[in-house]
Amino acid sequence: MISVYVPPAVFLKLLPEIAAKGCDELWLNPGTESEAVLAEAERLGLNIIQACSIVGVGLNPAQV
Repeated sequence: MISVYVPPAVFLKLLPEIAAKGCDELWLNPGTESEAVLAEAERLGLNIIQACSIVGVGLNPAQV
């Protein structure tokens, strides 16, 4: 699982390295996504999850 908290312009530059290292789930936290990011991540074959990664580890963001 890779969780991303960077702006889309920065994230686009990181996607090739993320894809090269491999990951089962790429969590795009609110504010990290853009049409360009989603298109590139899909092109690279990454499993994209658009949600708060706190949920991914089994916590409720309201309780953290």
